[in-house]
Amino acid sequence: MSSSRPRSEDDGQDLKLDNNKRQKTDHDQEEQHKPRIEYLDSCTQLLASEGVSEEGNFGCVRLTDLLYHDDLERIVQFNFTVDLEYLMENIHPKVRSKIPITVVHGHRFDESKRAIQNEAKNWPNVQLIAPYISDKYGTHHTKAMLLFFNKNGIQSVRMVVCTANLCQADWETMTQGIYQTPYCPLKPNKSTKNQEGVVGSEYGSRFERDLVNYMNAYNTSLREIRALVRLYDWSACKGILIGSVPGYHKGDTMELWGLQKLANVLRTHVSLDQDCVKDGSTIIAQCSSVGSLRGQWFQRDFTRCMSEAINSSKAKTPEIKFMYPTVDEVCQSHSGIISSAGFLRLEKGVYEQSKNWLDTHLCKWISTESGRQKIMPHIKTYTRVYGFNSIAWHLLTSANLSRAAWGEFQKGNTQLHIKSFELGVFLCPNLFETPEYTDIQLLAATVHDPKPMPVTLSNNSMITTNEDGDEDRVAGIVPIRLPYDLPVEAYGPQDKCYTRQYSRDACAQLFGADAASDLID
Repeated sequence: MSSSRPRSEDDGQDLKLDNNKRQKTDHDQEEQHKPRIEYLDSCTQLLASEGVSEEGNFGCVRLTDLLYHDDLERIVQFNFTVDLEYLMENIHPKVRSKIPITVVHGHRFDESKRAIQNEAKNWPNVQLIAPYISDKYGTHHTKAMLLFFNKNGIQSVRMVVCTANLCQADWETMTQGIYQTPYCPLKPNKSTKNQEGVVGSEYGSRFERDLVNYMNAYNTSLREIRALVRLYDWSACKGILIGSVPGYHKGDTMELWGLQKLANVLRTHVSLDQDCVKDGSTIIAQCSSVGSLRGQWFQRDFTRCMSEAINSSKAKTPEIKFMYPTVDEVCQSHSGIISSAGFLRLEKGVYEQSKNWLDTHLCKWISTESGRQKIMPHIKTYTRVYGFNSIAWHLLTSANLSRAAWGEFQKGNTQLHIKSFELGVFLCPNLFETPEYTDIQLLAATVHDPKPMPVTLSNNSMITTNEDGDEDRVAGIVPIRLPYDLPVEAYGPQDKCYTRQYSRDACAQLFGADAASDLID
């Protein structure tokens, strides 16, 4: 006969309480060992757009946010297309006619050049600079600003790198992106040296060195502004500038520009996460215009450079996707099938010549979670993603998918030929590491999830001590609001890649063939 007594109802209740207490203790221990999450600013944002809800525009930027300040003491604008009147009306009236304003522009053709020169006659404080470009297919395509401030005698500067031309349609009706540096103070006196080694007359940081190198390409026209730039401490800037300047670059200078510069940065700063190495990743190229492509360039030079990393030899070969809107997506957008041809510039002939290999890379413009589904993209981004929402690196740039922008390797890869001026900002986890944050993750943010949580957290997160003397792990999360949703979706059998010919055909049906050729050149 068993010596155990039957369980009473009270025994069952005690057992349930014990299990609940044990589960609570386990949960508390799990919570105690979770790292403390700190969100760090990527300094990147989307531009606010018409036709987007207030929620969709939350955290986005307008031109007045940058320029409508009465403590501005100097402005330098770099851009391709510039509507000077639009620029000036967005500057605070207290300073718009008084402070020096330099506009480096890309107007090369007689009609547009005369137009901006006539506009400038109304503003004696505006200096126009049109950089010399020898190649007829080259452009001054960089989109950036240097904003110098003086608030109660305290001087500072910030740089803006963006994807929008300086005109109303670009800033208010298209999907665009922007990077803003922190406000950078003047360096200490030349004769002193601070803890970071910033010296008044020397390059004090990588960001400054890259910026001055880029400005050197304008020769003497920006000499005064280059000297001003070197007076400020840019060491707080986390991003790395990736520029392109026209020329046949060889030797050491080849390492400074375009695809070669990006490859060097990837090999130096990006160590792929184990999940990325083991499970694979996707590199998403997304832009608004496509130059004359060659499959060999895309599949050899472009793909090879974009795939670089410190540990690339251990990783699975990344998928390469090219995001470009379908005809249906353009038709259903706010800009529509005709107006979109002004900035979505892929010609039918270029697409048909590349169709056999390009179609395997195409993915649709899906931006429901990102809040920009009906706002067609003028933004240009290149991003390596893996897992659910993890980002190995991200580049916001003016550079479209073209050899003119990125460069073409020649003479056995000993020379890089670039035709245009371009500028972008590169971000990766390594750049945000500090003694306080050694476990950094870049994660894709959305309208509804501006502060994404990591699916998994590294076991190597930094251990710190809190006020009670307990150990506490810290993970730094850098949210990046991509202009599209993840995961990306490949074209289906019925999807057609948008080209400008669809706009010409629609225009011809509505207004006649002659009008179509006039409206869409």
